[in-house]
Amino acid sequence: MDSHAAMTESTLVFERRFAAPPDRVWRALTEPDEVRAWLAKTELELRPGGSIVLTFENSPSVMRGTVTEVVEGRVLEYTWHEGRDTESVVRFAIEPDGDGSRLTLTHTFEQIVDLSGFGAGWHHHLELLESRVAGSGREWDDARYTELKRHYESMQAA
Repeated sequence: MDSHAAMTESTLVFERRFAAPPDRVWRALTEPDEVRAWLAKTELELRPGGSIVLTFENSPSVMRGTVTEVVEGRVLEYTWHEGRDTESVVRFAIEPDGDGSRLTLTHTFEQIVDLSGFGAGWHHHLELLESRVAGSGREWDDARYTELKRHYESMQAA
């Protein structure tokens, strides 16, 4: 998997190439059992205006949002609210890329926030997603998250 991450004061962008077709990545983003394997327990109404609830099993966080865009097999976008004052939007875009696919994840916040935790979290969850679509199983690793958080703190400080 090749990858790229970028961070501004209010946006995180991750680009990952997967050795799996777009429909496999789409299923991993939209089918509750699949999403649970790499992100969180999921309740999803896959339509604009539908609700999404992510219950993270590795933390006490619960995210509630509203689906804002669905383009079957290509785009999933929803609002992200964890009970904090800051609202944000998460967008997944999938494109065919040779014999695989390219996923771009953009998480945009309404205001400037400390993105190091979100950066580390998404980075590690995308590693778990890669493992899932490849057919192997990896689980959340707190030590890996801590390592990545230090990396994103240094990126944010630069």
